[in-house]
Amino acid sequence: MKIAGAALFLFAALSLPAHAADPATIAKCEACHGLHGDSTSGTVPRLNGQQPDYLRLRLREFLDPTRGTPHATYQMWETATDLGDRTAAELSQYFGSQAPTPAAPQGALAAKGAANYREGAGPNAPACQTCHGAAGEGRGTAPRLAGQHAEYLNLQLSAFMLSLRVHDTMNPTARHLDADQIKALTAYLGNR
Repeated sequence: MKIAGAALFLFAALSLPAHAADPATIAKCEACHGLHGDSTSGTVPRLNGQQPDYLRLRLREFLDPTRGTPHATYQMWETATDLGDRTAAELSQYFGSQAPTPAAPQGALAAKGAANYREGAGPNAPACQTCHGAAGEGRGTAPRLAGQHAEYLNLQLSAFMLSLRVHDTMNPTARHLDADQIKALTAYLGNR
């Protein structure tokens, strides 16, 4: 009887709906990141359709100034310090569940970017799809790149290249990209 009761309790606990993010907190995020996280500013990242694990990681990383660009750290420091783990998880789930903005490859440069994304941009710059997924959809703590603002992607790749944003995998990879390769990748992945 005790086993049946424990099993019933466990089943009931697993059946409960996940806690939803607070609408007022979502609205604060949307003030900069746009309705449902679909930012309209080229320098503010889109959150819609982003990997929830990545969003949670980024919120924690804002507490370490080396993990973001100076502008991002300045903008996000107070927000990140005020969020608890539960709220961060709820926000990450909310924005991750929103319909993602699709990539919109731009011109002939996008074909070169697609090749670099799938095959790598040389021996020291491996294929992006290894971590970020075949279509740039992201995976776990590797962010979704497809549909992100091209300007934002360019800024982040440049920050990784110059080690203005610290990341164990991206710094040595981006260091081997030149400006034309970055433009090609953003032409392939980005959506204005």
